[in-house]
This record gives sequence, structure tokens and C-alpha cells, in this order.
Amino acid sequence: MNYNSVILNQGAGLGDLIYIQSIAMDFIKRGVGCSIVATDIYMPIEKHFPHVTFIDKSNFPREYDDNQERIVNDVRIIPMRFSDSLCQVPYRDCMKSKYMLVGMDWTKWKDDCVIERDKEAEDRLFYDVLGLSDGEIYTVVSENYHTGGRKQRQIEVKAERIVKVEFIEGFTHIDWLKVYQNATEIHAVSSSNIYLFELFEIKCPIHLYVRKPMEKNHANYEYLLTKSNYILHD
Repeated sequence: MNYNSVILNQGAGLGDLIYIQSIAMDFIKRGVGCSIVATDIYMPIEKHFPHVTFIDKSNFPREYDDNQERIVNDVRIIPMRFSDSLCQVPYRDCMKSKYMLVGMDWTKWKDDCVIERDKEAEDRLFYDVLGLSDGEIYTVVSENYHTGGRKQRQIEVKAERIVKVEFIEGFTHIDWLKVYQNATEIHAVSSSNIYLFELFEIKCPIHLYVRKPMEKNHANYEYLLTKSNYILHD
């Protein structure tokens, strides 16, 4: 091995950043330092992954932001965001290809994906910002998707109390876990939320909706879904 550390150049996609944590931990367990390039809007999630260094994409050298793997000053740069084209697989297998690119089994993506929860932030969001109470009946609706929630699909739901997931300054999407876990029902466009649903216990029904018009079905991620309480909608 002619490198001392690696940089996983992922950039955008909160779900992708969560999903590749087992890749990062595999390197770390082998004594190799690991950093992940992330789009600036997702830099706050570094509090949840203390073993990994996050690099703001705006500070990552542009000459290395391509589909070429290289070693620079004993650092191996892996073009993770180009994995599907590098592995020559269809886009629907892009998540699988991130593990294929480094010779790992993608079905093990949850094994070392350890998220440190910020319970204080979760409580502040739950009680103070959203005004929820323990034992309250409410439905979570998550309509935003794509980097920074730039796109939206409206979901029509009838419920006495609806809590909409949105970007709130000072909180990460991971800080919404308490809201998700105490919900009576969840209606969500499939996005980075599915990685949280897979990693943590969610007892209520989870209605997942296709990211229209970007996608026509759930094929790009359906193979990641392992729980019995999903209800898939077009």
C-alpha cells in the first residue's frame, strides 16, 4: 500500500454520505485515515461521524474533482461520485457501485455505519421548535428531495396534526430522528430519509413516494429497503 490516507470524493447527496460510512470505517479499521468530500450544506453532519474528517467541496482542489483515481502526496483520492460510470453499471445500481468501486460487499453497508445522535438537538427540535409532546399523535410529511431540498413533490395527506420535514438552521436531517421515531405515520418522498429508516427502528407505517418527475419508479433504491412497514407509492 503506497498511501497513508484516503479521500472519498462524494460531494452531494446526504444519503450517499451516510451510505458510504462503512467504506470509510473499513479504511479506518485498517489504519488508514479517511476523509470525505461533502457539499457545504451537508458539512454540519460531521458532528454525527467523529471518526471521519469532512472536507468542504469548495476547498477541494478542482484539478482532482474528476473521475480519475490518483495518489497525491501519499493520499489516495477515490472518485466515489463517479462510481456507476467507472463500474459500468446502469444508474439504478449507482449505490451498489460505490462499494463495488473499492471491492466491498454493498449488502454490508449498514454494518459499520455508526451515527452519533445529538440528543440535545433532537429534543430542542422536537419540543421547542416543533412544539410536539410525548405521546402526541402526528403524521410526518417529507416532500423535499435532491441536494439541499431543491426539489419537491407535494404529498396530500389528511391528518389531525401534520409535521413537515424542512431545513431548519442549526439542525441536521439526522436531528429529525426523534420526530421520525415517535410519529404515528410517515409519508415521505424517497430521499436521504430511507437510510435513516433502515438504520434506526421506526415502528409506524412508512409511505414512500417516487421522486417525480425525476424518477418513474423506486428501482434506483428499492433493493436497499429491507423493512416490512414500507408502503410504496408511484
